[in-house]
Amino acid sequence: MRIAAALLALALVMAASAVAAPRLHRTKLPPPLPLPTSLAVDEGEWLVVPSKRVVAAGEVTLRVYNRGMDDHDLSVVGATGAVHRLDLVPGETGTIRATLTPGVWKLYCSLFAGTPSSHEDLGMVALLRAKNDPARRATAGRQRPTG
Repeated sequence: MRIAAALLALALVMAASAVAAPRLHRTKLPPPLPLPTSLAVDEGEWLVVPSKRVVAAGEVTLRVYNRGMDDHDLSVVGATGAVHRLDLVPGETGTIRATLTPGVWKLYCSLFAGTPSSHEDLGMVALLRAKNDPARRATAGRQRPTG
């Protein structure tokens, strides 16, 4: 009985303090988090797995890992046809630095393209979306003029 009475008294004290405390409400939303500007891309038989699906438009760094047992490449192509390519032997790591415009970019292995052994047709393809970063726009709008 004593334990139940103590728990009831504790619950009443906590409820009273919760009612008495004023609630604070936000008058503004917090600024948006910046979109990433780098990602890892794992390749293997027969997959391409980017660590992010959405990145900030602009310069983006792709760290590419060939985790497969065969040679692969990573080709990055957008709507404009701009292609960035990196060849990798099994176990090798490399980096692509590319300026991505807003839109959808295809990440794929271009080996044996146009043949029945096309790595892309076997599943080595993924999509990456580059977006204008709202966090950068918010920061740019708050900068003070100099002079």
